[in-house]
Amino acid sequence: MDPLFRLRGTVQHYAWGGHDLIPGLLGVDNADGKPYAEMWIGAHPRAPSLVVSHDPPEPFDALIARNPRTILGDEASARFHGRLPYLLKVLDVRGMLSIQVHPDKRQAEEGFARENASGVALDAVDRNYRDDNHKPEAHVALTDFWMLHGFRHVEEIARLPHDVPELRVLMSDFTRRSADATRANERDSLLKSLYATVMELPQAKVDDVLNPLLARLRGLGSIDKDTPDYWALRAARELPLPDGHVDRGIFSIYFLNLLRLRPGQGTHQPAGLPHAYLEGACVEIMANSDNVLRGGLTPKHVDVPELLRVLKFTGGKPEILAGEAITPAEKIYRTPSREFQLGVITVSRETSYSGLTSGGPDALIVMKGGVRVSAKGFSLEVGRGGILLVPYGVMYGVDALAEYGVVYRAGVPA
Repeated sequence: MDPLFRLRGTVQHYAWGGHDLIPGLLGVDNADGKPYAEMWIGAHPRAPSLVVSHDPPEPFDALIARNPRTILGDEASARFHGRLPYLLKVLDVRGMLSIQVHPDKRQAEEGFARENASGVALDAVDRNYRDDNHKPEAHVALTDFWMLHGFRHVEEIARLPHDVPELRVLMSDFTRRSADATRANERDSLLKSLYATVMELPQAKVDDVLNPLLARLRGLGSIDKDTPDYWALRAARELPLPDGHVDRGIFSIYFLNLLRLRPGQGTHQPAGLPHAYLEGACVEIMANSDNVLRGGLTPKHVDVPELLRVLKFTGGKPEILAGEAITPAEKIYRTPSREFQLGVITVSRETSYSGLTSGGPDALIVMKGGVRVSAKGFSLEVGRGGILLVPYGVMYGVDALAEYGVVYRAGVPA
């Protein structure tokens, strides 16, 4: 097997996708303005990448199935049951995504088995678990990037009625009791009770609370984008429900931390953490799964009991990942995940990169400039948008073709 081979990512044309970033990476015309939301780089059976250096092109998961130990290495092949453990994505978020949470490994295995036993089709719209894997994830912003990330401190949420008086009718008991909650488990329990209340409200009551809020916001004129009010109003505009109803996911915009990431900053989303991407472009990496439980801001299936069972009700400030420079050419974004590690390689005329795929295979995507990747006397030139896979146990180098090249690297921690 060659020490390097080219891949072609698989595009997902979800309605919230942008029109320019991913077509630009692929070198395709998008004069019709079709949404290009995600490009998947990996071997998920729903949308595997294609090995285009083979003739004819071959799905990447099929190639791994024939050569698991060669591509993954003995240890990773055994640990991850012959499957590529990560999925790398490029996202272009033009419209707001749903409030969502991902299960842990045990919850995914139990949920997948339960729905299989109940005869729920894998592609059913009311399916929660589409595979048996968990989905921790991390991402790095390519542009200014807005998102929701985890519950705010209970003390911050308790002060919301001061700034958002329309919420007082739902929060008076929470605000009163939170002042006396001194232990972490008490605060978590209060947060769970509040969130369950808004998620289980009859739709008519949701409308009664949120419509006056939205009417007040519409009368304010210009609203700062770094405030929940901006995103609440935008959610109502972009994601209206049928018959004039209001999506209860707007409550979450106020209960969760609103972040604005700068290019090069990122976050980690472990199991149980509620989050939503609101706007911007990023490179994202996750365990090889497509399991999502939604909590609103979506026309898709919302299973409130299962959502409440999976969510972790702990408030706090999110950690912003800045990346750690481990060589002059590479910065990595550390997370607790054993399935993946995301790095950024920057090469120039003065700086080159060399690395060994010691934990498993590396997937590389060139996001800027162009590079030459070399291994075992074999080399490939790769321009912007090009994708390579380096199997396990290969020492390889990356050099700039001209002034510079920026490469995002997905790998398995050694």
